[in-house]
Amino acid sequence: MPSDWRIKMAWFIPLIVLLTLALIAYLREKRQRRTRPVSGGKQSGVHLPYEKDIELYANPFSHCSRKVTLAMEEYGLDYAYHNVHLIETGWYETISRAFLAVNPSGLLPVLVHKGAPVYESDDILLYLETLTDKQSIIPHDAAGRKAMKEWIEFCSVSSHDPMAAMDTQAGACVPALTLPIFATMISDIDIRHILTGFLFHPDKVRPMFFLSAKLLGLGGILKTGPAGGLIGRGRDAMLGHMETINTALKQGGGPWILGDQFSLADISLASIYLRLDETGWLEWFMGQSDLHAIAVHYAQLKARPSWQKAIEEKQLDIVKSGRQRLLNLVQNSPAIRRKLYGS
Repeated sequence: MPSDWRIKMAWFIPLIVLLTLALIAYLREKRQRRTRPVSGGKQSGVHLPYEKDIELYANPFSHCSRKVTLAMEEYGLDYAYHNVHLIETGWYETISRAFLAVNPSGLLPVLVHKGAPVYESDDILLYLETLTDKQSIIPHDAAGRKAMKEWIEFCSVSSHDPMAAMDTQAGACVPALTLPIFATMISDIDIRHILTGFLFHPDKVRPMFFLSAKLLGLGGILKTGPAGGLIGRGRDAMLGHMETINTALKQGGGPWILGDQFSLADISLASIYLRLDETGWLEWFMGQSDLHAIAVHYAQLKARPSWQKAIEEKQLDIVKSGRQRLLNLVQNSPAIRRKLYGS
């Protein structure tokens, strides 16, 4: 009997030691990957290493990254672009130790100007004006600036509760309407990268959604859980917002949302249109209501040189394949069509 006890202890003690070491390593890594809120705007008290005076940490699929990149190209700025992955485009690089040193909140985009980070996309948009002598895309008159800021707010996605203001802001509808393409893109992502989110991501709802989408597919998540309801709310609210935008474009006389002046308001709307376009929603909305003014506005935005540099040249293959996969599912599955479009 004593010999049996010694045999058991011979493997049990090393196992306990290994588990203890693994736990210590995990807790240390988790502490180093801990996120915390940051305030928007320039952080003059923070100094980061930099290679160029102006650097942008962004992701080509990120809604907020896109509008900042478009604005930087409109201003013709010379900058370094650092592509930071999201889980849906590759892996959770936003919660890596390297990126958290740039932005402890783990959010994109981040502008770095001579080592000083600027956080929150809407704050970055306004800060860009200080970096160039080129004609501003911000109105000079108080009324114009006020109207522009109202449109930016209308198109914004809150970093605190992204879908809270669906009824009043078009931007708040974007996360819900992006869920279908999230579900088709995630099939290309290794499951171990998704599981990393359960270990280190501060919001466990996100890795849970992506894991469900990976295992169940789009049809599965629409049948179970809250995704279907969120998409329906976002769809119905966004249709009303699109009609509001269309009316404003017609009343303003164009070609831009503030009339003759191209501004950051147009850039904010461009990011909305693009997300709806690549997820199939734009075509559906066009079929539900007369949105001709939006169609013209979107075409003019895509014709600008900044669009080619900020959007076309930075397209990701995983987004293209996810979009095609979503299109195929919608075309071939009446059940998915009913869940997405309500009929």
